[in-house]
Amino acid sequence: MNRTKTKIQNLRGFTLLEVLLAMAILAVILTVVYASFSTAGKNVEQAEALRDEMDIARGLLVRISSDIANSYIGQNMSTTFFYGKKEEAEGESSGGAKIRRDSIAMTTLTNRPLNLKETELWEVGYFFKEKPDGKGFVLFRREKRELSKDVLPLDGGTEDEITDRVESLQFRYSTDGTNWTDNGWPLSSSAQPKAMEIILTLDNGKVYTTKVDVGNRG
Repeated sequence: MNRTKTKIQNLRGFTLLEVLLAMAILAVILTVVYASFSTAGKNVEQAEALRDEMDIARGLLVRISSDIANSYIGQNMSTTFFYGKKEEAEGESSGGAKIRRDSIAMTTLTNRPLNLKETELWEVGYFFKEKPDGKGFVLFRREKRELSKDVLPLDGGTEDEITDRVESLQFRYSTDGTNWTDNGWPLSSSAQPKAMEIILTLDNGKVYTTKVDVGNRG
């Protein structure tokens, strides 16, 4: 009989205090694990956002730079030109600088047809349009693949939406590679700038800049 009581006493369950202590320890462990996974997830999201942002900025700078570097004004060719317009907007960007939505257009030898062996002189331009709802602006690229004396520069062609993440876009021009101006480039000019600087600000305030030599002068 005494042996039975001893066995029963040895088989008794956990006390309430022990259960509560075990649950508290488990809660702490789960909290630490969750915090670790949450932090790791946020880091991955931030890294992906940064990568996407850099892809947009770099891709856009490369595309504009390529068109500018290959811009061309031919002697005795009335259909060729280079034009830049200063567009100063109201307010400041999130980075504290004045918002600019400059536009640019030119005839260029940049090759973008499907047949990469074929090089054509065509008209390319970049400009902004306000969104239909009035909340922000979208950057467009215009292409006109056939030049004609019957169609004025800056007219015709097709317009393609690029991105709505550009908050500010500024072009600076230099005739000697040393002195710079940001007042645009006249359509009436028969020459091109020697070099240009592109200052791109995204909607998160990040600023990207690059300089381009304008090498294909007629």
